[in-house]
Amino acid sequence: MATRSQRYILVVAITAIMASKQAILAFCFQQGRIFQRHAHSHSRRSFWVSSSVLSVAVTSSSSSSSLSVEPIKTPAKFVPKPFDYHQLIDIQIDSLTNQGWGIGRVALTTPDTPTTTTTDGTAKEVDNNDSNNTEHNNNSNMEDKRLWIIMVPHVIVGETVRVRIFRNMKSYSEADLVEVLQASPDRVEPKCSLAGICGGCQYQHMSITAQRDWKQKHVQEVLLQQKIDGYETSDKVQVLPTAGTDQIFEYRSKLTPHYQAPMEETMEDESGETSTAYHLEAVGFQQSSNRRLVDVPECPIATPPINKVYQQTRQQLHQRSQQGLLNASPTGKKKRKRGGRSRSGGALGATLLFRQADDDVETGEAVVVTDHNQYMTTTVKDIQFRYQAGNFFQNNNYVLPLMVDAVVEAATKPVSGAGMPPSYLIDCYCGSGLFALSAAKHFKLCVGIEVNEKAAAEASENAKLNSIDNCQFVAASAEAIFTSPPTLTIAGFEELKVQDLDRQQTVVVLDPPRKGCSPEFLQQLYEYSPQRIVYMSCGPATQARDAKGIVEVGGYDIVSIQPFDLFPQTKHIESLVVFEKRTPQFKIHL
Repeated sequence: MATRSQRYILVVAITAIMASKQAILAFCFQQGRIFQRHAHSHSRRSFWVSSSVLSVAVTSSSSSSSLSVEPIKTPAKFVPKPFDYHQLIDIQIDSLTNQGWGIGRVALTTPDTPTTTTTDGTAKEVDNNDSNNTEHNNNSNMEDKRLWIIMVPHVIVGETVRVRIFRNMKSYSEADLVEVLQASPDRVEPKCSLAGICGGCQYQHMSITAQRDWKQKHVQEVLLQQKIDGYETSDKVQVLPTAGTDQIFEYRSKLTPHYQAPMEETMEDESGETSTAYHLEAVGFQQSSNRRLVDVPECPIATPPINKVYQQTRQQLHQRSQQGLLNASPTGKKKRKRGGRSRSGGALGATLLFRQADDDVETGEAVVVTDHNQYMTTTVKDIQFRYQAGNFFQNNNYVLPLMVDAVVEAATKPVSGAGMPPSYLIDCYCGSGLFALSAAKHFKLCVGIEVNEKAAAEASENAKLNSIDNCQFVAASAEAIFTSPPTLTIAGFEELKVQDLDRQQTVVVLDPPRKGCSPEFLQQLYEYSPQRIVYMSCGPATQARDAKGIVEVGGYDIVSIQPFDLFPQTKHIESLVVFEKRTPQFKIHL
């Protein structure tokens, strides 16, 4: 029987093997020769190199660990039409989805796909003009060709790539990238060694110019897909270039990595005494291909102060794991469950928080908050915002001022015919008061509404903190601002309600969650009919859906569309669309 020290060495060795596997996987992916698919590996964690049809699996038991080689197994639920599991196919990428996946198309014949296999194992279509395929030619006239969509991550429009099928859906297939056969001139070397494996970034293989061009195009595409009356063609949907800064790495002021409960090894020595050893497999983020975690030593898009505290925390977690301290839930508080499974006798994993606040006023040193309930302060364009670290607040302090400027500029443009800027601003989904407080000095009155009671209270406190006395904030759902409006308490507007304000002098700012505005809220907005709507969104697709109703039902024109690159290297887009009430005498000055 192994001694306690031998068992400890075994656990450390297993952890080292897993780390080495991840490093090899990252290196191979960087070279463009890797196919990795963990979602179908069942009880073993395995990876596949494109030149092999075998998987290398790391297995462990209570007394030994070993490397074994075994054939790839087809998952039981795999649908074998139109492609076989792990079938290699060469495709050209035509476009990207809103999730950053590339789309390629392959001509199929109905009902089945006639293919041959080349010497390198790559499937290609049978050439109907090939005289060696007489039998197929005789039957092909009875079959109709159609284009089948194949989706693959980590590619660029225009590239020719070799992919490997891992899932067939009803109308498309999903595949992993095996090799880039013809690279785009926009392809660059990712800064992070885990790019393509970690699910945090989708675009590190693209130049920043290509990333922003695609984000501009995506905003236009989702608006065109809605076929909005008067905006059915690209010349009618003019999208401005994506706005951003040169800070395309080390910009993110918030990081939320995860870990699962450590793996537990219980063994018995020669005397019959049992002991337990633990190892923490990963602290990081979900993989790009599934929900399993990839170990991330540092994140290149996070700010340096956050990475410094994150690395210190990682060391502490590994030390606590080896001592068994992570395998007991804290008194009075359960750990957050991740992945729906319990490990190590009921202990669960957790989600960490690292959020950078303003520098310490006395020492000038960076402040990183790790407690969700701790209050912190972020200054945006000389206005201080104090909020709980766990509450929502944008986390790119380089691009955020650009967004604030754009919203304030759009909200304060003069209304032609009236000759003056609007006098009143209603900020729906106002959060901690970012847009309302930033624009307050330009308006007689600002009213904000926020469903999160804590955030609404923070907005009120932020108004006091910045000596702003013309803003009132209400905790309620967005539509309540119209259906059951609060009585105003701001000096000069006592006992009035928002319905009493001049609609032609009123701007409504929207900044809803990714799901967009509710139908109930939009109906109330149409009936309220403000002169201008300034709509910021983190979900361009739902914003486009709402824009269709705002234009066709509400009676507004789209006067500007501006995307923002709030999160470089990722698929995420912020989009600002400005609407003006369609009345001849009141039009915005462009």
